[in-house]
Amino acid sequence: MSSVRTGQPWIGVESDNLTGLAELSEKALLTSVRDRYERGSVYTNVGDILVAVNPFRRLPVYGEDWTQAYKRPDVGGLAPHVFRVAARAYNGLVQGKRDQVCVISGESGAGKTESTKLIIKQVMAMCRSVAGLGQHIQEKIMQLNPVLEAFGNARTALND
Repeated sequence: MSSVRTGQPWIGVESDNLTGLAELSEKALLTSVRDRYERGSVYTNVGDILVAVNPFRRLPVYGEDWTQAYKRPDVGGLAPHVFRVAARAYNGLVQGKRDQVCVISGESGAGKTESTKLIIKQVMAMCRSVAGLGQHIQEKIMQLNPVLEAFGNARTALND
């Protein structure tokens, strides 16, 4: 498995989470996200929030090796990634037995639909590895797919 940035999905770089910046201004956050993007890191954490920058191209960070790496119960030591968001939500649902919500926000063309598909892909992969409850969750997600597709294909003033 190779990371766009480090060769591994595991982190050790403080700048993966921007809450550690000396200055938490809009300019400092945007500069850090831009610098990380220019180095090939499209994902950055700001606390529990994942900031994703649409690279407008397919990256080699969504294959089976990445899926497996982010299926671990404790994904805290892994680099910021949309699969990490999915894993934390899934683990909160299964282990914590609490409903989970992932809010995906952005402008038209920002990659919201693609991020949603990637979260669903990871949750489905995690469901396949758990008998019983995992199958139930997988069936519920499959029932929601037409609704998600409708939202993803919605016409807006920006994409009309």
